[in-house]
Amino acid sequence: MLIKTMLFWIIVFPLAVTALLIIFDYFSGQPIEAVSYLPNLLGLATGGLIIGFVMYQVKKLKYEQ
Repeated sequence: MLIKTMLFWIIVFPLAVTALLIIFDYFSGQPIEAVSYLPNLLGLATGGLIIGFVMYQVKKLKYEQ
């Protein structure tokens, strides 16, 4: 359960949000450079670490009750 929760919030969530940002920029006609999206990806992954840990603790508390 820990691995599935953490992998979602650290890998899947940041990649999905970054992909959405790239798609929105593509359709709005802005130039797309991979380096410009790296801070977004790393920031979301760092936030995902914290959110993943919190969500794991929440799920653990739900299953204990």
